[in-house]
Amino acid sequence: MQPRFNYIDNLRSLALLLGIVFHAALAYGPYFSNIWFVADPNNHVGFNYFSLWSHLFRMPLFFLIAGFCAALLIERRGSKEFISNRLKRVLLPFMVFLPITLAVIFHVITWGAKVAQPLPPLFNVFKVIQDPPISTMHLWFLWNLTQLCLFIWLLSLRKKAYGKVLSIVVRPIFLGVVLPIIIFTAMFEQMVPFPAPDKLYPQFWSYGLYGSMFLVGAGFYHHHALLAEYLKRFNVIFLIAIAATVVYFFVLPAPLTFEQVVDAAKAGELKLEQINIAALASQSIAIVAWTIVALLAGYKWLNQRNELSIYMCNASYWLYLIHVPLLMYIQLPLMSFSLPASVKLIISVVVTLFVGGVSYHLFVRNTVLGIFLNGKKATG
Repeated sequence: MQPRFNYIDNLRSLALLLGIVFHAALAYGPYFSNIWFVADPNNHVGFNYFSLWSHLFRMPLFFLIAGFCAALLIERRGSKEFISNRLKRVLLPFMVFLPITLAVIFHVITWGAKVAQPLPPLFNVFKVIQDPPISTMHLWFLWNLTQLCLFIWLLSLRKKAYGKVLSIVVRPIFLGVVLPIIIFTAMFEQMVPFPAPDKLYPQFWSYGLYGSMFLVGAGFYHHHALLAEYLKRFNVIFLIAIAATVVYFFVLPAPLTFEQVVDAAKAGELKLEQINIAALASQSIAIVAWTIVALLAGYKWLNQRNELSIYMCNASYWLYLIHVPLLMYIQLPLMSFSLPASVKLIISVVVTLFVGGVSYHLFVRNTVLGIFLNGKKATG
């Protein structure tokens, strides 16, 4: 009987749910006040650290898990069935939900301009920039994942090269030395903290980060026994992650000014005046260390399967797809209330999860939409 990797399912849903908390917390961290749609005047520096820390590993972990699942599907169903499945479960939802998301966000911004007091600084950018570049918003992960699935599909057609690459990317020397160097080099001209690759055209720097993690995940599927060996070094990897993060926080660049945001919006990207080598290096090491720590923690403590975990695994995809505009509808009117940032965060997350959960249960689970997102076997 083929094993089921329950911790992979649980980590995937947790990574997506953490994204909801991450995006909610951006509104209340002063570091992000000039770049986030719903930046609230009631903020606290603690949310800076939570957002910056979780940003280091949340999506790298997701892409590692996606690579693991890609290798699993290729082995169990074959390359042809794999690419057909990924186009239906990843590319098609992206094509359907992107125009809907852009339309809803346009509405919430227009509506928010009337109800939010005071308006977030980013609203002033909309007045300056008449034709902002199209962004894939938080759905960029689907577009990037489609590209990476096409890549690994092509690689899998060359079996010797496929096997060799996947055996290399899980070796200690690769994970501890080569991978941080690849990430450092790929993101050399990107701002710190690194942005989302949210353009419709390929952003090749993201392949160095997310593409590498995707291959590492595929490698761990085929060399799964190595995780037990790495688990013996968990404390060392955890200490490296903490040390790199402390350095990262210490050397972090100043937040973007309003003028820099406007210039970046006009150009479609941020032009760096100088490269912060220390921040880039510590960020690269922390990304790898925290991602491996999260994977090993899931492997050790989350390898259980019950009705709740199955339900959340299926619901998390829907929740993540709809959460950003939903958060905006909640957080914009909250600006008019003088409440502590922590209270606003709790309200934002709880209401988002409640509305998202109810909508999933009533309109997605056991419906055509649920089959569209998760497949027939995942409904119920």
